[in-house]
Amino acid sequence: MMMRTPRANRKAIHLAMFAGLTLGLFSLVGCGTQPPTGTPSTQTTQPARQPHIANPKPILATKITGTLTVMGVGGSVAHGWDDKVGGGYLVRAFKTLTAEGPIHYNFVNKSIEGDGPTQMAPKYLPFLRTVKPQVVVISWGMLDDISNKTPIAKFKQAIHDEISQALQAGCYVMVVTPPVTGASYAHDVTSEANLVNTEIGVAQDFHSNKVYVFDLFNQMKAYLSEHHQSVSKYSADAWHPNTAGHTLAGQLLANDIEQGFAGKTEATSK
Repeated sequence: MMMRTPRANRKAIHLAMFAGLTLGLFSLVGCGTQPPTGTPSTQTTQPARQPHIANPKPILATKITGTLTVMGVGGSVAHGWDDKVGGGYLVRAFKTLTAEGPIHYNFVNKSIEGDGPTQMAPKYLPFLRTVKPQVVVISWGMLDDISNKTPIAKFKQAIHDEISQALQAGCYVMVVTPPVTGASYAHDVTSEANLVNTEIGVAQDFHSNKVYVFDLFNQMKAYLSEHHQSVSKYSADAWHPNTAGHTLAGQLLANDIEQGFAGKTEATSK
């Protein structure tokens, strides 16, 4: 299991990098506000990130406090299927970040088993209006759409609409590609990779500093390759990670968010 850098060490790194900067205080109150942007002030022992997945941000040290409401959408994997104890990789990632503090992530999981983005479309805006998140996490598995033969154009439009509607609501958006499964190394190798690249392309086409892409799919593949591990160790079945798979994906994603998401200061819930 991967070890995360102790908070004391991260604090020392933080001070060394940003000593002498004058810090402003800002307040984040729900969607529609503009917190400062920044690159992370931490270093971890996780595998190296893929350079194309990070959004460049100006360096800014920030003190993070308070609460952010985060809404997640996805299918059965994002919902946490076959994670026996932790609620799935999305829940795990935000629990990890909350435990490390000082920010508290109020994560609301609106993922629905069997749904893809086209099935979610009529439910998505009502979810936004009800939850009123400050951050939306879009993390679709691709296998339902591959099985259903969803046209690429409809898939792209649905992802575009989800991002656009979240931005119109004033939210930050994290597009998180799915964890790998047995199908990622079998009959769906090419089709799943194509949909992952399509989703990344849609997100990047917004050219927005409020849209973040965390390519968990390729990062997890790289991790298994680097550690000479088989996906079977992390699979409950061909379509779903087991508890170990959700654990690994949650750890990788927590570090990505910690490293790649803009700093927030004095965050408060609505």
